Order: sequence, then C-alpha cells, then structure tokens
Amino acid sequence: MTRQRLRVVHEGVYALGPQALTRDGRERAALLAIGPDPLLTHISSAARQDLMRSTATIHVSISSRVQRRLEGVIVHRPRRIDPEDRVLIDGLPMTSIPRTLLDLAQILPITRLEKVVESADRLEVLDIGAVRDAIERYRGHQGEKPLKRIIGRFISTPNTNEGTEREFQLFLRKHGLPTPQTNVLVEGLLVDCWWQEARFVVELDSQGWHKTWHAHERDRKRDATLLRAGISSLRITSNRLHREPDEVVRDLAAGLRLHGGAF
Repeated sequence: MTRQRLRVVHEGVYALGPQALTRDGRERAALLAIGPDPLLTHISSAARQDLMRSTATIHVSISSRVQRRLEGVIVHRPRRIDPEDRVLIDGLPMTSIPRTLLDLAQILPITRLEKVVESADRLEVLDIGAVRDAIERYRGHQGEKPLKRIIGRFISTPNTNEGTEREFQLFLRKHGLPTPQTNVLVEGLLVDCWWQEARFVVELDSQGWHKTWHAHERDRKRDATLLRAGISSLRITSNRLHREPDEVVRDLAAGLRLHGGAF
C-alpha cells in the first residue's frame, strides 16, 4: 500500500499527497483556515457565480478583527454582511450578487466593473432593485458611489452577447429605434436581431467570423433563405456603428418601414 503524507496548506489545514490543490480545494482550505464565519467575497464570489474569471488570489471576508495572514489569500474585514447577502453555492458560503457587486466596486476600475454587471445581466441574475437595496443597506461602503454610477445609467440587454451585440442594443436605445428579439430562430436560422412585425433581420458581423471566403458564401446563402421567405435583412459591423452612425440609422429606418414596421 502506498503511503501518502499530509502536508500543510495553512496552519491547521492539511492536504493529502503531493498534488497541487485545485482552485476549489484552495478556496475550501482558505475558508477552513480563516474563521470564524468566513465567506468567499469579491472576485472569488464573482467567479464562483460565473460573473468573471477567477484570479490566482482568493478573497475571503470575516467578521473577526483578529489579524490573520494566509498565503495567496486576501482577507477582508467588513463591518457587517447581513444574512440576506449570504448564500451557499457548491457547498461554499459566499456573498450574494448584489453584495458581491458592491465589494467589487471597491477594488475594480469602473470599466471592468461595468463588464461584470453586464455579465450578470446576460445571465439574467441581475436584479437592479436588489442592488439598490444593498447600496442603501451599506451606506458609506467604498463601493457605493461607483456602483450607483453604473446602475444609474445601466441599460439592460438580456439575451445578447458581450461586444457588438450589446453595443448594437445600446445604439438602438440611443437613437430611439424599436428593440428587436435577439438570438432567435427565423426560417430555421439563428439570427442576431429580429423585428417580427417588420419582417426585418439584422446580422451583426464581426471581422473574425465573416472574413473568409467560405464565411461570405455562408452569409449569402442565409440572406437568400430570408429573401425567399419575404424577409429583409441588413448586415452591420461595429465599425459602421462608430464611423457611420447616421447612415446606419437611415438603413435601419428603411428596413423597418419596408413591411410597415413602426419607426
């Protein structure tokens, strides 16, 4: 029988064998070592809830004021975390999404924080009311002002992907254009944007996806399929949204009017 030795991960916490711990193992070890009443917070909580990528450093919050240092772990000591902001995911205690966003607002640049909020929106786990309630409960928190700034101007675009799709939805709102259904099947094709009453489709083309000859041929076949069904289609790039916004607005208006679409 092969004997495996215990090795110290943190004081009082051990791992069996020489293998490096997975991130899950390191998070569990940090929670065991840090007590009392520990929670995964900040980036660690956000990553566990699929809002952003994890980092090498683990973030843990505890209520105790006892100084404790752990290798590879940042220990936060908030004044309080209310019961409604404590959740259990994968058997690990962590902060709720509203409290996690508030904590992230304390440590992330505003542009990166906005991406996390967008991720929550795409996953349909963003509750603006709950975020506002959390901000109100924790008045004076260092993340209050930046999170208020984002939530105050945030436009929800669920069912859209990050990048050109969200950018296009914001473009439509800015110019007062009707909001389409997104990522839906039309004539057996998954299209980016669909105005059913106008029988009008917009495809958002990225350079990486549409630059090859085969991709161009595929796009033409898709356009022909829609045309045979009496559906007008328009292809728009991110480049056009930025360089030719007025022309894009006129193109969209024309497409929406072709079949009596409202504009």
